[in-house]
Amino acid sequence: MSQQHNSRSNHNNHNSRNNYNNHATYKNHNVSQKRTQKRTERRKKAKRKIFFVGILAVGMIVGGSVFAYGQYMKNKMEEAVNINTIYSGISVNGVDVSGKTKEEALQQLQQEADVHLGSQKITIQQQDKTWEIPFSDLDVKYDIEASVEQAWEIGRTGELKDRYKIVTDVAQNKENITISYTHDNQKVVERLQQIATEFNVDAQDSTITRKNGAFQITEEQKGYALDVDKTVPKVEELLEQNTGGIVEPEITVTEPKVTKADNEKVTDLIGTYSTTYSANAAGRNENLRVGCANIDGTVIAPGDVFSMNVGLGPQTYANGYKDAGVYVNGKVEQGVAGGVCQVTSTLYNAVILAELEVVERYPHSMTVGYVPLGRDAAVAGDYKDLKFRNDTEYPVYLEAYARDGKVVCNLYGHEIHDAGHKVDFEMVFDGTIPKPAEKITKDASKPEGYRQVTYTGKTGSKVSTYKIIMENGKQISKEWFSSSTYRATADEVTVGTKKAEVAPEPEQKPTETIETPETPATDVTETQENTNNEQQEQADSTPVGAE
Repeated sequence: MSQQHNSRSNHNNHNSRNNYNNHATYKNHNVSQKRTQKRTERRKKAKRKIFFVGILAVGMIVGGSVFAYGQYMKNKMEEAVNINTIYSGISVNGVDVSGKTKEEALQQLQQEADVHLGSQKITIQQQDKTWEIPFSDLDVKYDIEASVEQAWEIGRTGELKDRYKIVTDVAQNKENITISYTHDNQKVVERLQQIATEFNVDAQDSTITRKNGAFQITEEQKGYALDVDKTVPKVEELLEQNTGGIVEPEITVTEPKVTKADNEKVTDLIGTYSTTYSANAAGRNENLRVGCANIDGTVIAPGDVFSMNVGLGPQTYANGYKDAGVYVNGKVEQGVAGGVCQVTSTLYNAVILAELEVVERYPHSMTVGYVPLGRDAAVAGDYKDLKFRNDTEYPVYLEAYARDGKVVCNLYGHEIHDAGHKVDFEMVFDGTIPKPAEKITKDASKPEGYRQVTYTGKTGSKVSTYKIIMENGKQISKEWFSSSTYRATADEVTVGTKKAEVAPEPEQKPTETIETPETPATDVTETQENTNNEQQEQADSTPVGAE
């Protein structure tokens, strides 16, 4: 046990020594460790100082560099934008104006505009015909100042960096400014209207004439008219593009009313009539010739109305008409164009035989001798006219002439009736109109009991005309066609009112009475009356052609 105790004691002593040694070692180790930590901290602090100093130095260097670069860029941007010329890359209407002052750009562009304006034109072209419209005729004006100002203002506003960006972008990508301009729209219209006067062509109907018994027919032509309203936009389109060019005008086409094919169908004689005249009345016969010549060759288109007054023309001496017998207030007097009513009546009968529509017709105031009662037609001033309408689908050609004692009117058209078709007219007498009371004229220079008939009046009459249609010799209709009234005129008588004077009885003186034979008196009244009656009969026997 004592060994065990010694052993434990030794063991404990050994442990105590070890603990002491360990404690001393630990204590020394801690001191050393603290010293090392202090040295490490001092080194770290030194490094941190060095780092911060380095950072500060670098910052100062970088900051200085950045400041210097910023100042450099600012100077560069200011140098780029603060110039008194238009920036690089800018053009006006394709003309480079960069590097130019406003004044220089204005001068250059004005020269370019003058050249452009002088060279540009619009050509109106229709087939082989052309009309040119220079821009200068349209009062084209370029607003160059506004365009230069617009070019100048690019990059002139905003912050420096924004301006610089605009300037550099424009220099790289380019920018073109289109010059604004104006023109006078009314001048465009007026110029096209002027061209239209040369451009327009009226439609030409096929013509038909008859000479020496044969027809001559021409080709028809279409009409062309420049449609100004529809052509203006085409011209405006080129003007908006600021360039000349060719414009094909809008055209209105007018078809002729009568074609050659139409006229080739009007060679059938659809109505004819003739009247006779005496060769003794030179003035009247000339009026017949002139009247026929004025209406000869007239073509009445389908639906058109023919007027005899228009066809005859003004009935004046200047138009070749002469003096001849005319009806004036129921009497026969000399007047210009006497006789043209015979031409009118002849044509009227041709018209009704052709079965054309009569629009207007007047009988004479008194009967005439060259056509049956009820089949005459008078013209007078502007209040009596013969008018008829071509109510067929084809033109009607009028032929008229006066020669060899005959007035002839022929109407040619397209016959639509069968060969057996025939038209006739019948006059029915409806009664007479008695003469009105005689017109008495008192003559104080003629003795009482004197009576002279100076004009023998006429009894009036009323007649009706009926139209008869025959087919192959058989009457198929009879209808009333017209009524005519011819007025009665009064006898005109002159009577004397002078009373016979009673001579005073002479004083009786013793004289020798000598008887002498009586001389027979002349019957003046009877002689004058017979002479007047002969003149009236002569006037009545001469056909009269005008009212």
